[in-house]
Formats: sequence, structure tokens, C-alpha cells
Amino acid sequence: MRYLCTNCSYIYDEDKWEIEDNIPAWTKFDILWDYYECWSCWWLADLFQEIKEEVNYLREIPFDALEAEHFINLEYLWDDNIRISVWKWESHSYWSDHRIWSIGIYDEYWDLVYEKFYLEDEEPVLEFNVSDLDDFEIKARCTIHWVWAIKVER
Repeated sequence: MRYLCTNCSYIYDEDKWEIEDNIPAWTKFDILWDYYECWSCWWLADLFQEIKEEVNYLREIPFDALEAEHFINLEYLWDDNIRISVWKWESHSYWSDHRIWSIGIYDEYWDLVYEKFYLEDEEPVLEFNVSDLDDFEIKARCTIHWVWAIKVER
């Protein structure tokens, strides 16, 4: 599981070694010592949020206002360079407690290739070169409405 620091957007990932605090991989977040602090901004562990991994796959045209707010717009700029933005019909909010906090690109094996995190008031737009990818998935994570995704087959 992964946990987001709600102050600086640092991600504590239980599956990875946290070198800064010498925490071995697969250390569960809930068993960390009571005084664990984010190594990036020094906020306490109780201010971290669990990252929910429920994935909602979007349709070509949104079914309702919730889908419209989280719509992933994919635009080819040239050759294999893409621009990804979240919204098309209805803008997503940028408030600290409700915002898009990351956009990730996953290859055909569901491995994370690239992920960009966004702070409060930052527009969720990503430009990326997909020349090494055949089929891929784009996932946008909302702080309260789970993960929204589209599959791209080339």
C-alpha cells in the first residue's frame, strides 16, 4: 500500500526501501513508530492519507458529472509525444482536500513507467513520450474519488 503526505505529496510506499529513514521494503505503514515524520517536510505520520487503488475505467463520453470531472483527455502532440490532462467537459477542483494529485502511465504489464505528482493549485497536465510503449494505461488519482483510468491500444 502507499500513503500520501498531505502537506508535500511525498509517497510512502510499503513495497520500497525508504533510504532516508533506513526503513526496509515491505514495512507496513501502520507499524511505524509513533513519531515517524515525513522525511521531506517533517509532518507526522498521522497526517498521511492511504492511497486508494480502486480503479474506475472511463467511457469515451462521461456517464455522469463525476466521470466528466475526472475525464482523462489524451492528445498526440507529434509522433509519440502525448499531452494528458484531466477534464474536458467539466473542470476538476484544485483544493487541498479534493484534487488530482498524480497522473501515472503504466505499460502493458501494469508496471508503472512514469508518475507525476501535483501540489495544491497545480494544473494536472503531463507531457510524455510513449515511443517505447505499445499498449498502455493512464491513471489519474483523485484525493477523494479513487483512481480514474483509460486504456490506450496502439
